[in-house]
Amino acid sequence: MASKKGSRILVGLICKETGVQNYVTERNKLNTNKFEIKKYCPKLRKHTMHKMREKLK
Repeated sequence: MASKKGSRILVGLICKETGVQNYVTERNKLNTNKFEIKKYCPKLRKHTMHKMREKLK
């Protein structure tokens, strides 16, 4: 039986240097803060800043 995760939405993480979406993650719908995180970009083959993109379908 699957457990309910509450009000979660899917968001994409987009590389600031290339503009390519590399990651998809979940976040709390009630938390309205946008965030940036340093993740690996396979196109550039190095770690770069990624910004959040709202509500994927």
